[in-house]
Amino acid sequence: MIRTFSDFNEFRNAATELGLEMDLQALTNLDVLFFESYENFLILNVRDYGENPNNLLILGREDSLLYSQKQFTAKDYKLFRLSMREPFGESSVITFLALRDVMDSYSIRFEQLHAELDMVDRTLDVDKLDDIGKAFRKFQDKLEDFVDLLIKLRDRKVPQVNTKYISYDYNVLTGKAQHILDRTKNQLSRMSGLRNELEVKETRVLNKRIENLSEVVKRLTAITIILMIPNIISGYFGMNIPHYFATLPNPELAIIALTAVLMLGGAAFLKWKDYF
Repeated sequence: MIRTFSDFNEFRNAATELGLEMDLQALTNLDVLFFESYENFLILNVRDYGENPNNLLILGREDSLLYSQKQFTAKDYKLFRLSMREPFGESSVITFLALRDVMDSYSIRFEQLHAELDMVDRTLDVDKLDDIGKAFRKFQDKLEDFVDLLIKLRDRKVPQVNTKYISYDYNVLTGKAQHILDRTKNQLSRMSGLRNELEVKETRVLNKRIENLSEVVKRLTAITIILMIPNIISGYFGMNIPHYFATLPNPELAIIALTAVLMLGGAAFLKWKDYF
């Protein structure tokens, strides 16, 4: 018999009636998958990708309990009515239905992230790209755990979940999860390409700024040189000639010559030091 609960206390009371004495409340607070097989029961905890509480299943041969905000109707079970007559058929079907709805939440989240990435592709917003990259990596980690769970339920000989009763639908679910996981990896690779494109764009902008700065410095240097010419001339004609130059026939030319020699000596020294 399948029983579903949206009230946790009712779910816990039903589990106690089956002889399960454990802290089920702790499982609902987990943000990771929990999968544990016991002698008579399988306990499975899997969370939607969103704000909904965890989906907690207790699966047995005669009784299967589901704590979830999802409420399945007779229409959901109709396609599997023959499978539910098999041993552990009910537990296999309710597990599939819960996992299928969880997969829907992953699909919705992927499309949201994909739309956000398309927007970044058009705007080339670096900060937004970093945020989406973190969200995609988190999504990939959780989806990989979910796909791993699907494979374990399919491959492990766990009597409470026999996927051969619903092999077609279960394989479709597994294929869908694997497909979205592959697309997620492709989107992460796409983001690497976008990041390289952004770096190239930023490098071009930086180079352009450097070119503009170099042009400004060149103009300022030219202006400085022009302004230095009258300063040098006025300096020579307005200087007081020291007494040891005054005895020379042309003391001004002697000072100019000495200045030129010192300038050439300074230039040679800087050249020797590889300053230019």
